[in-house]
Amino acid sequence: MIQERTIARQAYTSPEITNVLQEISGNSDLATLFWVGSALEFAFHKDVDWLFFGKGILKDPFLRVILSAQYFKKFAFGSPEQQQRTASQIRHFHTPLEHKRGYDIPDEAYRDVLMMIIEMGERAYEQIHGPMNYEQRLEYFEACQKMGRWMEIPDLPQNYDEYLQMREESLHHNYHSSKYAEKLFQSYRSHFGPVRYYLIKQIMALLSPASLKPFHCFRCGWFFSLAFKLYRRVRNRYAITLLEILLIPKRYRRQAHAINVWASRPMNSL
Repeated sequence: MIQERTIARQAYTSPEITNVLQEISGNSDLATLFWVGSALEFAFHKDVDWLFFGKGILKDPFLRVILSAQYFKKFAFGSPEQQQRTASQIRHFHTPLEHKRGYDIPDEAYRDVLMMIIEMGERAYEQIHGPMNYEQRLEYFEACQKMGRWMEIPDLPQNYDEYLQMREESLHHNYHSSKYAEKLFQSYRSHFGPVRYYLIKQIMALLSPASLKPFHCFRCGWFFSLAFKLYRRVRNRYAITLLEILLIPKRYRRQAHAINVWASRPMNSL
């Protein structure tokens, strides 16, 4: 059970951001941490073979991340009606693939991804702002649960404590190392290049759930840990933009920068 104690709410990065879901999805550095951590986890999921059926993940993995990040932001900043439409769109994007393959993506896989979104959001947020407080965890959980209901995912956890139990069981039963994980990491290395891939591996090591560590050899080195601590201390919109240059290939940088809710305004007016 999570502790029911309140700590000071961290200030969000921009005045346009009013909740923790928007903070995670509306800043490119937090979004990068979130999606890199998610990429590590899903590589080891037992249903990861679905990613390979359409071949898109191998041809252009970062484009898939950008599209996912755009929809996540669209959901976070939308009205309830817009959120419902976005969640429905996300679910129905997979329908043609299911028809082509001949059977549906298991409900369990959708549920595991939703629980991954909850934990990776918490982990990414903690790296920048420190742990979420009790109210933030419940707020974020309820937002993700709402997305899951609108995606028509059955048997969702009804409360945060039930989520923790289901998450623990899922991590121990639904994940393993496979040839698909190896192919994914080879694709990431090919598309990111050796320097960016090295940084990506450091982030993956930083965010990896403990139960997944036996499946990979990624370790967070002391230099990266020191550099990341320094980044957190000096973090501002210039530093976020610099991080984009370091981590994101040039051809996707404009799209990645547009994730920031403040990106449409001149830097010197911020």
